[in-house]
Amino acid sequence: MLKIQCVVLVLVFYFQGSFSQLSGTVVCGRAPFNTRVAGAENALEGEWPWQVSLQRTGKQGGHFCGGSLINKDWVLTAAQCLSSKENSKVTVHLGIQHFSGFNPNQISRRVKNVVLHPNYNSTTKNNDIALVRLDASVNFTDYISPVCLAGQGSTFPDGIIGWITGWGNINTTAPLPGVLQEAMVPIDNAYICDLLLSPGLITANMICAGYLQGGPDTCQADFGGPMVTKLGAAWIQFGITSWGRACTQHNSPHVFTLVSQFQIWISSIIQEDLPGFVKY
Repeated sequence: MLKIQCVVLVLVFYFQGSFSQLSGTVVCGRAPFNTRVAGAENALEGEWPWQVSLQRTGKQGGHFCGGSLINKDWVLTAAQCLSSKENSKVTVHLGIQHFSGFNPNQISRRVKNVVLHPNYNSTTKNNDIALVRLDASVNFTDYISPVCLAGQGSTFPDGIIGWITGWGNINTTAPLPGVLQEAMVPIDNAYICDLLLSPGLITANMICAGYLQGGPDTCQADFGGPMVTKLGAAWIQFGITSWGRACTQHNSPHVFTLVSQFQIWISSIIQEDLPGFVKY
């Protein structure tokens, strides 16, 4: 009976694809309420259970950046979000869908410590990645669970579709929507992206995405949030929202930190209960 169960388990992992390559100790990338096959504006509750909102307390408080849960103690975000000395005033909100009214699945954690990538360049946004350790572990639910991360050596060809999520502005003049937004965006050719934004700005640690004719895009307050794609049964984060020239504009792709370039650095910081890395 045990042998039969093992065979069945191996077959399940094989056909799901994602978990057969999983490196790490957490089960990641599962979103039971996510059945999306096309883009939409408002995300439904529980669709993106790794999405977090970084918020500041005080007079100038509120949401300012996104992030993603990668295990029970750590959140991945952009270094630009936490490069100031105000991190003691930051709270991490998980299981949240909207900023007004009651979020029945929401919990919050304070920040225990922040680790910025040592080579982060605030001018060029190269190595725009940071890790946030929560002050207390979270229990996983259908509404709060970690995303898988793209492993070292992953490749993302032009045209493949990523999903971006966040509470940022829908365009440069609109106010924050207050409800978690989602959109599909294609991966852009790195050479063309570099020419459009300014030659020499796009490094090997970045990836571009967006509609060159203009369309759904990340914008202010989306920084630090995830760009994900699906492999088999698992959602894999391969980008962190980093920078761009303008939102939703013609010939203005957005730039994301390429997560797969940082597997060794992430593992060196977390060390125990590593995130699930999947080679795409």
